[in-house]
Amino acid sequence: MYSANPMGSVGERLLSYIDTSMQRDNNYQIAVRMLENFDSLKDMSISQIADMCFVSKASISRFCRFLGYESFKEMHDALGIDYPISYDYSQRFFRNLTADPRAAFLAYAKEAQQNIAETISEENLAELPKIAYAIHDCRRVAFFSHHFLWDTGRYLQNKLFSMGKIMELYLDRSSQLACAQSLQPEDMAIICSVGGSYPMRHVDVCNSIRDSKCSILAITQNPSNPYWNQAAFVMRCGISNANDTGKYGALAAIDLVVQQYLLQYGSDAFPSAFDPAR
Repeated sequence: MYSANPMGSVGERLLSYIDTSMQRDNNYQIAVRMLENFDSLKDMSISQIADMCFVSKASISRFCRFLGYESFKEMHDALGIDYPISYDYSQRFFRNLTADPRAAFLAYAKEAQQNIAETISEENLAELPKIAYAIHDCRRVAFFSHHFLWDTGRYLQNKLFSMGKIMELYLDRSSQLACAQSLQPEDMAIICSVGGSYPMRHVDVCNSIRDSKCSILAITQNPSNPYWNQAAFVMRCGISNANDTGKYGALAAIDLVVQQYLLQYGSDAFPSAFDPAR
């Protein structure tokens, strides 16, 4: 059934599809038409959407399942959950932005810099070699998160792959749950949740990770979340998520993991750096 806390909104899934689609087929055209008329979708029936996209109702149903929904109704219900940009920025920030954009930008940058500086802490740096070793030596490694932080996972996935390590990453909730249920003690789960809310929003996924007894790396600003008692490693990614600045700390933490992994296992990429003759 549909979760009130999905991994991504309908809009995000549609954008992700058209960004990654290799073919401009019927499904691509359906996604484009839905995005062009997105504000009207929640008030439209399946027949109206099918007519708008010049396809059959069966094609719309198939496309909804293709996006990861069990049915058109599930996708339609998801359209009723709003993700306004005001979730990311406070009213005070917007007032400051309106009154003095330069000052607001500088204050925002300062907070982002503070999160990055807090992420590059002695505690995190001391754990990095063990984290890189755990990622390198585990049988499988999988990344769990949602919204923008899922995109930071894609960045980590690409960097690890370039150094010979495959990491699993799934956007929709059902695939994340299936992955969590298949993990074993010799595997590793990376959970990126700035506010520490992922274990509360996706209880079944996190319970499956816990029950698997795999190693857990948590990247968060909320290390006091009781779920992290199960974690082998906890990287704190800053101290504030006001106006969505916590994402910079999360990305900094992931970059530290990438760079440490490069240091320990990526020497083949820089052969000349280890040549005494140079």
